[in-house]
Amino acid sequence: MSRRRRVGTALGIAALLAATCAVGGLPGAYADDAVTVLERARTATVREDFAGTVQIEWLDDGGWRSARTKVTGAGGAVQVGEGARQAGGRAEDRWIAGVTGWKVGWDEPVARAAPSPATRWDLTMATGTPVAGRATVMVTASDPKTGAPRVRAYCDKATGVMLRREILDRQGRVVRAVGFVEVARLGGATAVPPTTPQAAERRPSARGADPTPDAVRALPAGGAAPDRVTGFVLAGRYERSDGTVQLYYSDGLFGVSVFQQVGVLDPGGMPVADDRTRVRDTAALGYEVAGGSVLVWERDGVTRTLVSDATVADLRDFAVAFDDRAADGRGLVDRVADFLFGPFGWR
Repeated sequence: MSRRRRVGTALGIAALLAATCAVGGLPGAYADDAVTVLERARTATVREDFAGTVQIEWLDDGGWRSARTKVTGAGGAVQVGEGARQAGGRAEDRWIAGVTGWKVGWDEPVARAAPSPATRWDLTMATGTPVAGRATVMVTASDPKTGAPRVRAYCDKATGVMLRREILDRQGRVVRAVGFVEVARLGGATAVPPTTPQAAERRPSARGADPTPDAVRALPAGGAAPDRVTGFVLAGRYERSDGTVQLYYSDGLFGVSVFQQVGVLDPGGMPVADDRTRVRDTAALGYEVAGGSVLVWERDGVTRTLVSDATVADLRDFAVAFDDRAADGRGLVDRVADFLFGPFGWR
């Protein structure tokens, strides 16, 4: 797989995560514990059905860009988009719609639960501004060192469903937001969940035949998987049929996907970067897209790509720490016993 195509795949995964981000859930206004509020967000699509329009807004090269898409949720299954441009998910499975029908994009669980968001962030609750005409409760996660707010989550008072999520930079300015602009249906639960999409590629993984990643314990040569990186915990490690290593990290609030493939990065073969930065002494390419932030760089003959809804500046710090931990030689087989596979839950 080419570098350009691999970054495109990473951006596609980020887009699905960004769209579904707005339809996570939070318990109702009666909850006075912000940690419990965010932890229970993972079960929203099981508890409540919904339908509406979600808008994604992001700051790109000093200007605001936006995109809208239809979303529906019923019986624990979420569908984003319409027609041939759709993505769907239930539990650990993710599907992408194409010309030939549904294809499996992900069918593996993560190995470890995300840490409590209070481990790294200060959490507070307050009355939020209305979203799509509905009253909300707002949860704010702030940097304990600077006091700057980094995430605001707005949840519906009546049902607890998350209606909007804002990402802020280190100065406390909103740089990305995902939220409902129209709510057609919200509340209740479907007694019988919708039928799982029939995917042509839904079969046991076989190298070279199945594009979905496989969970692995041992990584190929050149792969690194530090157990912890700047407050993030390694929640799963996978390998794709082309040899690309994919890791998933979480700090309980943000998720970071790390793609690694042996090979030299050719900047000339990459899309024009929104941000050119450095990971220590190495040039890195940063991108801000609807689905999130992307950072690409090379270290010791291995090209690494990060995808997250955190900012590029945050990804740069993660990249520096990741390289340092990888150079230590630790984390490659750390705490194997901890990697007991459980249900996939994102963020």
